[in-house]
Amino acid sequence: MKYIKSYILFFLMVFAVTGCTTDDLKDDVNDLKDRVTLIEEQVKLLNDNLAVIAYILDTQNKTISEVKNVTDNGEVTQKKIVLSDGTELTLTIGKPGTINEPEVTVGEDKMWYINGKPTGVIAVGEPGKNGEGYPEFRVQDGNWQVRFGDGDWKPVTGGGSVAGGSLGDQFFVKAEVVGDNFVVTMTDGTVHTLPIVADLACAIDKTSIGLDAEGFWVIEKDTRVEVLVKITGENPQVTYPQGWRATLSELDVADDKGNNYKLYIYAPVATVKAVNTRAAANNTSDITVQVQKGSLWAVDKIKVKTPKELNTNEERYNDGQTIRVGGLEITRELYGDVKAVPADGNLTEGGVYFISENGKELAYALSSTGVENLIILPNTEEITVIKLTVTKQVYLKGTFVCQNVTLSNQVVNESSFHYPLRVMGETGVNIVMDHCKIENLVATKGFAMNTSKDNKVTLDNFIITNSDIEIAVGGSGFYLMTQMGSKNVSVENNLIYSSSETDLLEAKICNSNSLTIENLNLASNTLIDIESSGTSAYGLIRGNVTNATVKDNFYWLSNAKKGSFFFSGSTSTVTNLAASNNYGYSNSGKQLRMFQNTASTPDIELVADLFATFDKSTGTFIPKDEYKAYGAQRKN
Repeated sequence: MKYIKSYILFFLMVFAVTGCTTDDLKDDVNDLKDRVTLIEEQVKLLNDNLAVIAYILDTQNKTISEVKNVTDNGEVTQKKIVLSDGTELTLTIGKPGTINEPEVTVGEDKMWYINGKPTGVIAVGEPGKNGEGYPEFRVQDGNWQVRFGDGDWKPVTGGGSVAGGSLGDQFFVKAEVVGDNFVVTMTDGTVHTLPIVADLACAIDKTSIGLDAEGFWVIEKDTRVEVLVKITGENPQVTYPQGWRATLSELDVADDKGNNYKLYIYAPVATVKAVNTRAAANNTSDITVQVQKGSLWAVDKIKVKTPKELNTNEERYNDGQTIRVGGLEITRELYGDVKAVPADGNLTEGGVYFISENGKELAYALSSTGVENLIILPNTEEITVIKLTVTKQVYLKGTFVCQNVTLSNQVVNESSFHYPLRVMGETGVNIVMDHCKIENLVATKGFAMNTSKDNKVTLDNFIITNSDIEIAVGGSGFYLMTQMGSKNVSVENNLIYSSSETDLLEAKICNSNSLTIENLNLASNTLIDIESSGTSAYGLIRGNVTNATVKDNFYWLSNAKKGSFFFSGSTSTVTNLAASNNYGYSNSGKQLRMFQNTASTPDIELVADLFATFDKSTGTFIPKDEYKAYGAQRKN
């Protein structure tokens, strides 16, 4: 609590000014600790007793199953009250105290009053209308604060700061079990007699499910879920909101918690509109289970709802939901507030952008100081094309994500060739491209590299999926990712091709020489004229790979100069490899294999007649019917 720090600072200042002894300071600090502990005990006592008061005033058909004594040195100091829904309440038997605390009463209007001032909150339950909760208190900066339910904490009016020196209770004079009843005598002389019904219980096992911050079980539309219930009594029943459905089914054998029924809940297909009627359950959210014994009922409830109707990615993001791109989770908690899309499209800062205009043109030309994150996503399914021109490299410290983006590497002349991405961050870096086009990449460069060859980093994720990547200028040396290792590399369902008439030699998907790739997924890609060899014979993957999956790929070379391979030989290791259904062809008859200089299986099956349409000028590579299940999957 803040006030603890304030008091400690006060004592330290006194010590500095007066020069008091260390023993004096220790005594002062110990006194402070004792006082803080006393106040914390008083807050707990007050809140516990208010929970008991709230139950007495508004039982909501929860009966008492058991009352247990808590003793201290042989004296009964508390009562533990177990309710039929499994809730435990603690009643501390009244003693006079001197700590200054708020006075809590219930007025003739059945509302809670604090220090004589009305709160507007109903305390007393009536048939068809439950109470609205009870006050909860805390001490902050030495002063009392109050809230109801999950509401905001507010200062208590009409009372002073915390003071006094002994615990006290303002509610109870006596609490005892008399026969089959629990009899409570209040300080105003009122006596409440509450029946104890040991064999009447109704408790939904909420510990087995996840509730949101407001206490709701959020259930997807048109689905069925189930939860266990402990029921003791007769005639169990369930009521549910309009549009929902719920049923009870008795189990053959109870579990170790005593749960002997299963509650099945069926969420509606569509969103249910509230209606102005009142039933035993709140007709918009409460599923209520109840059981009886004679004239007594035991009841438990659970609040349910379907996810919010949110129509855009931005709405979902702002609501705290997760947007997933290529398997990466993007949330407001991780990446902050949404940035406004500039009208002219010129990005002036990093951040998260949701694009609502199909064909929107964006331009990136920020300085080399870099951006923490740059995330560009379509706002709805209708946004299929977003254009991003990179005229200056994106110096990246954190996460770069694009979806439905055509990224154009702007080249003014040969001296301006560059990598679109330069990674500055050493940890926590993610690069994800999904349903994108990457245009105008050139040999001698590539797509993503580290800022310095000497400062080698390990990415968290390097993910390119469902995308088309064009290398427009041929020559020697091309690197999709270079001088970086990665915990996870996934290159799946992509078309990666050289459109140049000049040969592209020594191409690499991952140039991670001497670095580690922990998990590699290379699947369902069509690779056209990206030759892994040049002056030296290397593979598309160069590095030390722990786990690799290579399957369903096409690897086509129109005019190979040397043998080409998925993996380099002496400069790479692959600890665990799963490979299957990889097809390829080299027109020049050069080797085309899984490993450099190694003919061991699994290898690449050579097929000369793979494609029904092969057109480098348009980037169209349609396989013949017998091979349509392999390579990049595209609509013809």
